[in-house]
Amino acid sequence: MTVTLLRLISHLPYSVLHGLARLLGWFASSILKYRQQVIRGNLKRSFPEASVHWLKQTERSFYNHFADITLESIKHFSISNTDALSRMQHQNVALFDAFYDQGRSVLIAGGHLNNWELYAMTAHQSLPHDVMAVYKKLSDAKMDAAVRDSRQRFGLEMVRTVEAQAWMQQHAQGDAPKAIVMGFDQSPADPKKSWWTTFLAQETAWYFGLEKWARTFNLPVVYGHIYKDKRGYYRTRYELVVEHPLDWAEGAILERCIALLEADIKRYPSEWLWSHKRWKHKRPVDQPLNERLPVANERSQND
Repeated sequence: MTVTLLRLISHLPYSVLHGLARLLGWFASSILKYRQQVIRGNLKRSFPEASVHWLKQTERSFYNHFADITLESIKHFSISNTDALSRMQHQNVALFDAFYDQGRSVLIAGGHLNNWELYAMTAHQSLPHDVMAVYKKLSDAKMDAAVRDSRQRFGLEMVRTVEAQAWMQQHAQGDAPKAIVMGFDQSPADPKKSWWTTFLAQETAWYFGLEKWARTFNLPVVYGHIYKDKRGYYRTRYELVVEHPLDWAEGAILERCIALLEADIKRYPSEWLWSHKRWKHKRPVDQPLNERLPVANERSQND
C-alpha cells in the first residue's frame, strides 16, 4: 500500500510537491520534532563557535531542505529521463574521457549533500562509463525493490554493500570500464576497523573502503560536488582527487575526499544530512587519531 501511494504521489507536479514540502518541513520540526536532538547535537558539535541564532537558523533551513529532497525523491518513481537530466547538470565530465579511452574504471566519491539520489539517477546518462552505485539495502523488502527498480530505470546499476566486494573483483578491471559511486560519509559499523581523524571539530570514524578499492584495483578517484542552484535544480561538478592511487601515502586519498566534503558542508551547512547519527562511535583507545594532512603536501615524490 505504501509503495502504491508513493507512486501516485510521484505523479504530482514539482510545484505541488514543493508546496507539500513546506508543510512537511514545518510539521517535522515543530510538531514531530523529527530527530531534533540528533540534528541539534550534530550542529552544535560541528560548529562549536556558532551563535545560538545561527544554529537555530541552520536547523530550520535543514528541515526545509530535507523536506524538499524527501518529496523530490518520491518524484523519482515516475520522473522522465528528460526531466531528470534537466534538473541535474553534470559539469567537468570531460575528465572521465581519458580514463574511459584507457579502459580504466574510476571511483566517484561523494557525500550526502543535496539531492544525491537524483545524481545517481542521472550519472549513467551523463558519463562515458557504465555507472554502479553502492547502496545499503532497506529493511522493508518491498520498498527496497521498488526504490531499486525506480533508480535503475535509466541504466544505473545498484549493488548492495554486502555484495560490492565480489562485484568489484569481477568488474573493476574488466573489459567495460565502470564508474563506481560511493557515498563515503556514512558511519562505519566497526570503529576498530575504521580510519579515525578530526572532521567538523570532532573525532570521526570513516570507512576505509574508498581508499582500499582505489589501491587494490588502481582506480583514479574523482570527487563529485553536488550543489543546489535553486529549488528542485542541482548540479554536480567533478574534481579529480588522484589519478595514480599507488603513488600516494596511506590515508591521503581518503583525507583529500574528507577535506573536500568538509569544505562543502561549511559553505552550505543546511544541505548536509544532519539527521544521520554520524558520530555514534567513540574512538577505541588502541585506535590512532590520524592527523589531517595538508592537501598541497600529500603527494609522494613519485607523483
